[in-house]
Amino acid sequence: MFDRPFLSMDLANPTWWAYVGLLVIAVYFRFSRFFSIRNLDLLLLLAVSTSLTATVLYRDRAWTVEAEGGPLLTRVNALIPVAYRADEVDAPGESAGVAGARGGLANQILNSSVDQRHPMYRWGSLVLLTSSACLLVRLMFDESLTRRPRLDQNLNLSGLMCLCIPAFGILMAHVALLSPPQHAQATMQYGQALLQRQHVELLADESSVPPAPVETLMAAGGSIVGDLADTEPDWVARGLVITAHSLVVLGLLVISRLHFASLQLGVSMVCLYLLLPCTGVYVHQLSHVLPAACLTWAFACYRRPTVAGILLGLASGTLFFAIFLIPLWAVFYGRRGALRFIISVTAVAVVLAGTLMLISQDASSFAEKLIRSTNWTVYRLLMEPAAVQDSQLSQTIIRILMAAVFFVMLTAMTVLPRPRNLENLLGNSTSLIVAAQLWYPQDIGHYVLWYLPLLLLVIFRPRLDRLIPPDRLEATMASLSSVSSGSLRSSMVVEN
Repeated sequence: MFDRPFLSMDLANPTWWAYVGLLVIAVYFRFSRFFSIRNLDLLLLLAVSTSLTATVLYRDRAWTVEAEGGPLLTRVNALIPVAYRADEVDAPGESAGVAGARGGLANQILNSSVDQRHPMYRWGSLVLLTSSACLLVRLMFDESLTRRPRLDQNLNLSGLMCLCIPAFGILMAHVALLSPPQHAQATMQYGQALLQRQHVELLADESSVPPAPVETLMAAGGSIVGDLADTEPDWVARGLVITAHSLVVLGLLVISRLHFASLQLGVSMVCLYLLLPCTGVYVHQLSHVLPAACLTWAFACYRRPTVAGILLGLASGTLFFAIFLIPLWAVFYGRRGALRFIISVTAVAVVLAGTLMLISQDASSFAEKLIRSTNWTVYRLLMEPAAVQDSQLSQTIIRILMAAVFFVMLTAMTVLPRPRNLENLLGNSTSLIVAAQLWYPQDIGHYVLWYLPLLLLVIFRPRLDRLIPPDRLEATMASLSSVSSGSLRSSMVVEN
């Protein structure tokens, strides 16, 4: 009766994008305060999410004149002489020169349309890059937005829960219905090789990225559970993805309860995270969700530098851009907290390096896995300039500019003095990740799920200037206790 399963999502249907966008606007848009930062953030988020979905779905679709029904070819034929039109057949007695010229022009017309990208891909890439740049500018000015009034959603907590639970179920059912991608299958192979301490050969294609060390560790643990439960590796891979999404959801709820003092904000963030099309288009990619889960829980445990260091180390073992967050967090913790933070990050790095050593045959194999598994591919920005096409050259220029902006931002955020509180740490970390994925050598601007949970925290957060590092909190409590004890002594002296 149905061509596809009931719970599968039709991501390629633009009508579905429109329905989801209208639903998000109906629930989250503040119609009473039309010109507000909340509405601007929501529109930017919808633009990034929808353009990313269009770019991913239409990236591999060839757009030709024949595929579009031929109206464009008819109009082109009307502009050239009849003898040279592409749809004319060879006339009897026609000279070889005329036939060759006509055939050459026809081939030029047809071949020029074969190599063109689909218009949805081109426009989607342009909107994605533009909206991501606008989002980066907005995050850079987040520190100056000191007024953060509480803005409730257009739906109460019961309605949000009624919308959130089915959305989570549909997404996870979509993960279960889809076949695991090739990267997930390779991750399971790496995990099984780690358990058996076998050497794994890397593919000769340098563009293929092997599983990250943290993914390999998770796959090894999942393989152990799968062997005990007699489960196929594909289902174990699906279970890892569902676990990563569940960690993101729980992290948002914990942060909203502990730091925002509002469970409704957490449910609102989770519901928006599940409704956005960008979550659905990469819902089965563990490498997109796992770093976000680690970073979300790092903010949830920011009061404990050791735990935060372990989580940030795990995030760095999944994508190398998280390494640039380590100086920012070390400055946030100060001298005492930074020592515990860096020690925990170093311990995680040693464990992950040992993981790669167990599946490497020699030192050269270990070095190659270390470079390629963490996807340290910044050097590709300037590789093989003779083979770069015009479109790739323009992307290379954009990446170089964004890399310069990124390192200027990183230097300013770590060197210049600024208030050390959670709201600045959250805004600065999110802006760095947004800027980092804009100069990523592969699929510029596509890694939205890396920063999506953190961006939702920035959008929905109240004032968090009271949430300071543990060392400052201890100093403040000590000063308050000394002041209170001094006032108590003075009152006793006056009474005597």
